[in-house]
Amino acid sequence: MAEWHPIATLPPPGERAGTVWVLVEGVQTHSGNRWRRRRAGLARTHNEGFEDEDIRWIEKADHMDPQTGAVTHWLPIELPHYPD
Repeated sequence: MAEWHPIATLPPPGERAGTVWVLVEGVQTHSGNRWRRRRAGLARTHNEGFEDEDIRWIEKADHMDPQTGAVTHWLPIELPHYPD
C-alpha cells in the first residue's frame, strides 16, 4: 500500500509528475470555533508547486475558509498503461 510523502520530498521541477494526489489541510471558522480540516484530491503540478485553482477547489469542497488550505503531503498516481 502506498504511503503519503511529506511535501518537502516532492521532486524538483522537470522530474515530478504532471498530476499527483495531495493532502490539503486548512481551517473552518464556524460558531465561534476554528475546526481543522483535511481533504485529499488531485492537483496539477508546475515549476512553482501546484495549480492554485486545484488547491482552492479541494479547500472549498471541504468547507475550509478561503486561502487557509495548504498542501502538506503528496502521493504519486500509479496507473497501469493504457490498453491496446
